[in-house]
Amino acid sequence: MRRLEAILIPLLMAGLMGCSTATGPSLQSAKWSRISAGLPSGGACFSLTASGTTLLAGTDRAGVFRSTDGGLTWTAATTQSPDPRILSLTASGATLLAGTKVAGVFRSTDGGLTWTAATTQPTNLQILSLAASSMTLLAGTSGAGVFRSTDGGITWRAATTQPTNSVIFSLAASGTTLLAGTGAGVFRSTDGGLTWTAATTQPTDLVIFSLAASGTTVFAGTSSAGVFRSTDGGLTWRATTTQPTNLTIRSLTATGAILLAGTNAGLFRSIDGGLTWTAAATQPTSLYIWSLTASGMTVLAGADAGVFRSTDGGLTWTAATTQPTNVVISSLAASGTTLLAGTRAAGVFRSIDGGLSWTGATTQPTNLDISSLAASGTTLLAGTYSGGVFRSTDGGITWRAAATQPTGLRIFSLTASGTTLLAGTWDAGLFRSTDAGITWTAATTQPADAVISLTASATTLLAGTEGSGVYRSTDGGLTWTAATRQPANLDIRSLTAGGTTLLAGTFGLGVFRSTDGGLTWTAATTQPTGPFVLSLSGSGTTLFAGTSDAGVFRSTDGGITWVATTTQPTNLDVPSLIPSGTMLLAGTANAGIWRYPL
Repeated sequence: MRRLEAILIPLLMAGLMGCSTATGPSLQSAKWSRISAGLPSGGACFSLTASGTTLLAGTDRAGVFRSTDGGLTWTAATTQSPDPRILSLTASGATLLAGTKVAGVFRSTDGGLTWTAATTQPTNLQILSLAASSMTLLAGTSGAGVFRSTDGGITWRAATTQPTNSVIFSLAASGTTLLAGTGAGVFRSTDGGLTWTAATTQPTDLVIFSLAASGTTVFAGTSSAGVFRSTDGGLTWRATTTQPTNLTIRSLTATGAILLAGTNAGLFRSIDGGLTWTAAATQPTSLYIWSLTASGMTVLAGADAGVFRSTDGGLTWTAATTQPTNVVISSLAASGTTLLAGTRAAGVFRSIDGGLSWTGATTQPTNLDISSLAASGTTLLAGTYSGGVFRSTDGGITWRAAATQPTGLRIFSLTASGTTLLAGTWDAGLFRSTDAGITWTAATTQPADAVISLTASATTLLAGTEGSGVYRSTDGGLTWTAATRQPANLDIRSLTAGGTTLLAGTFGLGVFRSTDGGLTWTAATTQPTGPFVLSLSGSGTTLFAGTSDAGVFRSTDGGITWVATTTQPTNLDVPSLIPSGTMLLAGTANAGIWRYPL
């Protein structure tokens, strides 16, 4: 369920490490400055809604944005929720509601300019879905079922009788009938959401990501079986005659007689009441469509790369002129004087002026979700989240797919050790290449889990897994054995080498160190205050750690103790770090690229 992965799990990446002997300024005098001119705007937009002529977009990590010109341009709300991860939005008259990941429900009565928390919150503060029906507002949580409000979202109480599954992915209203899409099918309420009963005949896939109503017909979008229709108020459900070619239906909406479905592979339309579906003539450049809403003849789609618009009923789509937020910088790499930035859903960007300005590759990887980057001589590699490995031999200007790919195309990490290249996949283990990334073969013995981080130190290679800790190889990546003593947290998001010291960044327990080639690991004495370490990098004896929610930390004693840099990027989610000359570059989740003097 990629939506939950995107919501609940921060980006997986592996950073590339370089060395410099510069001592640089003191911790107190060094400051961060933004240097990302030329990068596209647009980050993941999980939720959309319309209130009259005002449109709202809920972003992954930048709060709520507003548009009053049909979605062409977007500006941030004046005051935001303390949790900037907006998973759901709805409108009820002049009252707007936003559901967050960890802070519950927020309300606005001034068109989305300012937001305040509900006085009494649902007992589960992760609000996956919201809906409005007359004077009743509904909130669907990630583990406590449905909550109701009859005072404009100020106070919330649990439904008297809940759906049997308490994860409420979607909510919708069709007249006086309310529908809830759960992990156990569709549930109905005819008493304003007080009590809920299961549909008599369910969709064949019981994970209901999306719901929508069009007249007296209601639609359910499933996680793997496409779209289902009901003409009796959600009591019974049947699959549509023809389906979208991608059967994961993230979002649904209706505009007049036209129905739209957002999938993992773009947008699909139906003009016959949802019976048959055809792909949009031109698609958004980012094909994972999390959210949809309609305002008159304008339809908006929220994707990994921001908001896209259609004014012809969803036939053709163009990106908003000014986007709600900045694209995620998932990876950084250096090759000589050329810097590379890998983005979520926007491809690879290059800089030849030290990162001050960036331009997109002329020919991009066919999959624009870039998870990892690596350099080996004049060969550059880009790993994608679902399209395998791509190569460039002209400084990142043009990219072509490897001739023989790893059997697992979800590439989460890359590294180079001399002429040997390694690729870590999500579901097929480790792969090696000794011909500059043209062909890839599986390692002889594999780690026991998804490989999400890699690094090379002298003759030792290290692989960090999603749940089995650190693995080592001393034969160029052919065979792998688990560390003798593992970090206390086995989810290893980042690895790097600082001289003879190896560092592992975990997802929950901070940084661990090894001084014996990765055989044994001990926790840092003083940890970053943000224990979710997404990136590690070093320059001489100075090491840096980028966290998912607390910014960048610095160590000058081989990773034993860590302190926060005095100033921080404006976004504290830092999935990528790399030294470049006398500067450290940091790629953030929604505020571009920043640099810090070394």
